[in-house]
Amino acid sequence: MYDNMLKEMQDKMKPVADLAEANRKAAEKIFALQSAFFTDSVNAGLAQVKALSEVKEPKEVFELQMSFIKSQEAKWTDTAEQELAALNEVREEASALFEQSLSSLGDMSYMTKFEMPSFDMKGLDFSSFMPKTDDESKKPAATNAKPATRKSNSASAAATA
Repeated sequence: MYDNMLKEMQDKMKPVADLAEANRKAAEKIFALQSAFFTDSVNAGLAQVKALSEVKEPKEVFELQMSFIKSQEAKWTDTAEQELAALNEVREEASALFEQSLSSLGDMSYMTKFEMPSFDMKGLDFSSFMPKTDDESKKPAATNAKPATRKSNSASAAATA
């Protein structure tokens, strides 16, 4: 009995475990990329400082700095593209798992119909739940007479003044 329940729970949690595994792999890849980029940047920075200390002309300093910045930008762009690719892989896996889970919901026999039966309010008479007073029982039934017209605001203001 417990083995069946455990097996059923494992089957139902498989998409969650798969998604967690995909996230773990992506995180490891992104951490490795960030670590390599940081190490590269520090080493390139140290090499740049050494190269700049040996330069005598301001023009050469400018050229060295420009080439350093361009190479760092290229490395940063490459790393960012690889990270985005890793995140896109996880997104695609998550979408596939979600679609698979939704399609398996349709296969469940006990979840075939989620309909509320229509509820007819015409048959309900709430007047039987309302307390009756002696005055109400002696009142005649309401007629379709027009309500009395109201005086205009200026006439009522003059009457109260």
